[in-house]
Amino acid sequence: MDDDPGSLSLSELENLTVVDADGREVGALADVVVSTAVHPPRVTAFFIDREDGQLGASWAQVAEIDLDARRLRLRVPLERVQAASLREDELSLVDSVLDNQVLDMRRRAFVRVQDVLLEPRDGDLVVSGVDASPAALARRFGLRFLSRRLPRRSGDFVPWDDVNLIALRLSRLNFVEAFAELAELHPADLADIVSQVGPRERAAVLSALAPERAADTLQEMGAEVRAAALEEMPPERAARILERVEPDVAADILADLPDDLAQDLLARLPAAREADLRDLASHPEHTAGSLMSTEYVTLPAAMTVDEALAWIRRERPEQHAMTYLYVTDDEGRLAGVLSLRDLVLAEPGARLAEVMEDDVVTVAADASDEEVGRTMTKYDLLAIPVVDEGRRLLGVVTLDDALDAVLPEDWKQRLPRLFR
Repeated sequence: MDDDPGSLSLSELENLTVVDADGREVGALADVVVSTAVHPPRVTAFFIDREDGQLGASWAQVAEIDLDARRLRLRVPLERVQAASLREDELSLVDSVLDNQVLDMRRRAFVRVQDVLLEPRDGDLVVSGVDASPAALARRFGLRFLSRRLPRRSGDFVPWDDVNLIALRLSRLNFVEAFAELAELHPADLADIVSQVGPRERAAVLSALAPERAADTLQEMGAEVRAAALEEMPPERAARILERVEPDVAADILADLPDDLAQDLLARLPAAREADLRDLASHPEHTAGSLMSTEYVTLPAAMTVDEALAWIRRERPEQHAMTYLYVTDDEGRLAGVLSLRDLVLAEPGARLAEVMEDDVVTVAADASDEEVGRTMTKYDLLAIPVVDEGRRLLGVVTLDDALDAVLPEDWKQRLPRLFR
């Protein structure tokens, strides 16, 4: 934390005695109001508690803030101070920020605001950031001697540029505004953020994002929270997101949902997607069949290289589906494999049968996840095809899914998603 991130703290202003220009006691300072229409937010008013209601003294009506005397002096008489009110672009710091959670956009983490820091700038008082330190909490309780002894961590002071008032926006049901900034983050960062809130908030985030973005985010979330987020959504919205989730992940999520909800969501999916997911769900847990995805690219052996490239440009398969390109014979059996690089570098008129690798390493659907992992490691594969007894392609297990199945839980958190 900076040695002096702000010259004044909100907690120092709370409960100051307010006196008017004639020296009469007006009341106690209850809140500080800032305008969010300017950056950084600028103090525009002070709310004052009185027995007959709350008044709002503007910044222009303040003559002096004397912290030693615990007094705020106005430059106008009491009669000129109007009733407290908030404009649409204004925010009351005590009521809306202090003791609430805000999102530190730099660290992608929620912090609880223990104090708000202010600094004078060009004749105004502006918000410089928030303090999330235990020292700030001790200071608010009057334990200043203790606050100076408590350790300060690098993330305790959050500059206002990095503050997102997501909790406040959610409380106002303004989901679009709340997540406008977040929508541009990487899905892994979004997943980290929404995993820190409750199921309803998670559902709100996923509902506010475009379906493709929501699906990417859902896939990055921990297995224990995915189902909870979908359960809180309207079924139609949940089905739209589930349709865009990778098939193997979608099958896992469905397995964690109550049976009636899982069946309802399946019935809302396109017929081909529903059939794929039901097939994936039929395979026993911890087998290649339960790990595989049905998103992959197959091309006929008789197709030429330039025809294959034209097909890829036209169909635009997902990136993770093109780790390898699988070649099939006239009867639909797996005949070979090649990489996208192999395809691009091959002669345009060559048949795929001429440029493919025909010695393809495969596994059966009932192979254990340990066997899949060992085989992929042995042959240094990024993906391995799953075939039936007739050597027809059933699906593909990618390396990240194989590792996810066999690595210890604490290791999994360190691994990136390799194919997104």
